[in-house]
Amino acid sequence: MTAQQTLTTVDDLYRYIQSIVQSLTRNNDDAILLEAFEQNDLRHVCQAIRETISNQVTYQHLTLRFGSNSEQSVYQFDVSKPVLFLFDLYSLYLAIRHIDFQLSTFHKDVINPLVVPINSETLSWPIGQNFINQVYQHHSSVMKYIIPCVQLHDTENNGCHNVMTLNANLESLKKKAVQLWVDIIPPTQYLETIKTIKPDAIKTSHILNDDHKRSGLVTVIRFIRKNNILFIAGRVGSQHELNQYRQLGAQYYFGYISDIPVAVSMRK
Repeated sequence: MTAQQTLTTVDDLYRYIQSIVQSLTRNNDDAILLEAFEQNDLRHVCQAIRETISNQVTYQHLTLRFGSNSEQSVYQFDVSKPVLFLFDLYSLYLAIRHIDFQLSTFHKDVINPLVVPINSETLSWPIGQNFINQVYQHHSSVMKYIIPCVQLHDTENNGCHNVMTLNANLESLKKKAVQLWVDIIPPTQYLETIKTIKPDAIKTSHILNDDHKRSGLVTVIRFIRKNNILFIAGRVGSQHELNQYRQLGAQYYFGYISDIPVAVSMRK
């Protein structure tokens, strides 16, 4: 992104992504997703995030899928890191377009904020940093309804982050965002970072049926309670799981138990 490029419109955001996606393609899986992008086959699926007690829908969780029935996750492919980072930006673009449409159609009071996952390494990518800075600068009214959920996954990021750089990136994003969520996999090495940053919520998924993850959950739950952070349970698949999360103190949840993800196609 050159100094002359300003992404002031939603179409500018799309054209910028379109202009660089081919230059980042490195392998066969990159090419598969590039073809899906060119065929307008990459889209968000949207799933309600509900309060665990009242079951009221409060947020919407968005993730990137493709296929005729939006059945394939882009994250199941062995894509190169630049392409993975770029699709984080594309996901953010789709969320902006979604909210922009809703603001022009509905009363703002009925719009649920969108939670958009983003890899923590995307925040260190120069293209990602510039793109994110511009969306908050030029699309601030829309970004009030978008919550970045930064993935702090040890299996992906172990050894990839300088702690000071990670903390600085998260601090910078938190200053811009209306809320900042983080997504972790217990047990996690990032509790000190989370304590420093003080995000609004911690999300974790698929932990109750995995002994290793479950053993690390106790420390996370204690941390959440001590620091008064919201606890979000993801991918809840049964009433039994939901009851367990309620007992653990989760305020919000999402999963197939209550809502099937719905495809949202908002590309130009």
